[in-house]
Amino acid sequence: MFKFGENWASFSKNIDEERINEAMQSLKKLFGEDMVASKSFLDIGSGSGLFSIAALRLGARPVLGLDVDPLSVATSQNNAAQWLKDLSWISFRQRSVLDTPQMNSLGLFDIVYSWGVLHHTGNMKLALQNAGQRVSPGGMFMIAIYNRHWSSSAWKFIKWLYNRVGTIGQKLLIWILIPVIFLAKWLVTFKNPLRMQRGMDFMHNIVDWVGGYPYEYASINEMTAILENNGFRILDVFPAKVPTGCNEFVCRKNK
Repeated sequence: MFKFGENWASFSKNIDEERINEAMQSLKKLFGEDMVASKSFLDIGSGSGLFSIAALRLGARPVLGLDVDPLSVATSQNNAAQWLKDLSWISFRQRSVLDTPQMNSLGLFDIVYSWGVLHHTGNMKLALQNAGQRVSPGGMFMIAIYNRHWSSSAWKFIKWLYNRVGTIGQKLLIWILIPVIFLAKWLVTFKNPLRMQRGMDFMHNIVDWVGGYPYEYASINEMTAILENNGFRILDVFPAKVPTGCNEFVCRKNK
């Protein structure tokens, strides 16, 4: 399994006020202006803690970030201490979204947020079920899941291989794929791939993408059916900007 925590810890050196503001704008785009304020907020797969921090700055109370990687939890705690004046409404815990009893013990939240995480658990179906059950009736659920594409199976093999070839092999794979990914993103979006709009910078994102295993994916139609079967109404879908990128789903839980 890929060591996501190490990559988040490395990326965290690049966090600044601009990145926090971009994260806040991303949450506003997804949930609407002032819709996060005074809401309880669960961040599943907090990574660097960036979006937990952004949620708190937007007025969410309380904010809980979860991550299966202890290094990610420590990184999130350190970043919160650096970028927030008051830590009384935010906390981070090491938890697996696949651990149903531990997830159930958390209670319910007005907003459950999990961007690009549940497809890396090794059991996306159970992860979606456990995450969705933490949403209070009438609450909001936001997830981003890799889109199904004809190249998805090839990428799954590359990711599997990356985690088995050792440090030198991993570096070689990264440097081989940098120009391929850069060109593909530029041709699809006609935007500079070096200017990331959310989350990581380009190089850390490359490592996350190439190494991110386990790896699952689903089409928009597949995800819509899963979410509706789990008691959610789809409010918005933001399709992936690149074919193998993440489709974003904003849902409301039925009362």
